[in-house]
Amino acid sequence: MNLFNTLRKAGSLLVELPPEAASVDINQLRSDDITTDDIPLPENARLSYDMDAPRGDRPAAKSVADIARETNGPDLDKVQVDGAALPATDANTPLDFAAVYRAAKLPEENFGAEQMIEMLVSLPAELPLDTKRATVRAMLGTLGKTTGATPETLVADASRKLAALNSFAQFMEKKTTDSIAQNEQTIAELQAQIEEKRTAILNARNGLTRVMKDCELESDRLDDVLEFFSLDQGASKYAGEATQ
Repeated sequence: MNLFNTLRKAGSLLVELPPEAASVDINQLRSDDITTDDIPLPENARLSYDMDAPRGDRPAAKSVADIARETNGPDLDKVQVDGAALPATDANTPLDFAAVYRAAKLPEENFGAEQMIEMLVSLPAELPLDTKRATVRAMLGTLGKTTGATPETLVADASRKLAALNSFAQFMEKKTTDSIAQNEQTIAELQAQIEEKRTAILNARNGLTRVMKDCELESDRLDDVLEFFSLDQGASKYAGEATQ
């Protein structure tokens, strides 16, 4: 899936927003003998992703685009990368994503999508998905007090960064396409010049061949005069039969 389709899909995703969950110590989630019973999750958090629950028990849901619209920062369709603010890029240099996001003028978060990814990696792999989601909400209940991070801010940050990547990719695609077109035009002009030079070389060679042939014919004519008066017999076509 390309970036544009990924962004379009992301903007339409629905995110459930249950009430704030209880705090949880992140260190206990890294224990080797952890079980889901060890995690202090409120009942509403445990049910927040239970799609089989009655509709009235489900938390409110908003689209990613709506969440971005209601949080600090630009709407997803307003995220644009300023090409002039981008650092130089080449195939041998790792892409500086932070520079891309700065060029898109995204608000900086104390706890953003990248830190959220690190948090997700730290969760025990054996935890069910609904428990992981509820656990993360509980952890954010603690982190949010110092970082201001909430599910909404994280969703908004991730979606805006995705929009920035899409804008950056479009910018680079146009820049590259224009550069290729310009270089191809230059190549075409150079090829035309090369053909002109090849034609000039061919004409020069043909001209030399003609000159050499004409000179040989003329030299033969002049040589006939010399041979006519020379002592060599039979050499000139004008000398006739030699006499004894």
